Amino acid sequence: MEKEIQKRIKMYRKDRGLTLRELAERAGCTHSYISQVEKGKSVPSLSMVGKLASALEVSVVDLLNGLPGVEDKGEWYLSKNDRKTINYPDGKVSSQLLVPRITTRKMEPLISTIKPGGSSDAAEGMNHPPGTEEFVFLIKGELDFAVNGKEIHLKEGDTLSFDGNLPHSWVNSSGKTAVVLFVFTPPIW
Repeated sequence: MEKEIQKRIKMYRKDRGLTLRELAERAGCTHSYISQVEKGKSVPSLSMVGKLASALEVSVVDLLNGLPGVEDKGEWYLSKNDRKTINYPDGKVSSQLLVPRITTRKMEPLISTIKPGGSSDAAEGMNHPPGTEEFVFLIKGELDFAVNGKEIHLKEGDTLSFDGNLPHSWVNSSGKTAVVLFVFTPPIW
């Protein structure tokens, strides 16, 4: 998986005629870091994948998976077999998009499977653009969440709803896989 991300970053950078320095400036990192990623010497964190996708003007899904679009079966229907899956660089988190096209929606629902140790880059923390809202429903397992400095231990059936602009992070500290429904509005990926 990591090699695919590296290939796509380099491919999109070259397709857009960007130098390492130009991409680094857009993504808020150093050109040597971009070089290390493209050469396979470093794996970008989830938040850095988001920054690189934005800098390359592609979706995170395109950058991580590069999957072709789902066959159009209408704006309101998506079969389980046609869902796009996002596999995160650490190999411990995967998410399935639950709508056919994010670009035509006012919300972005996805189901994430988080293996023990899987996290959202707690060291960097996440925050989404102003006006973003995030809803979290823990379907299975346990998950430790931090929102604006407050620690919250979620158990099966628990929910969270908060301003996505607040710094937040999550980690599966348990020994069991967690399954989580995330809903973002507006779509962030």
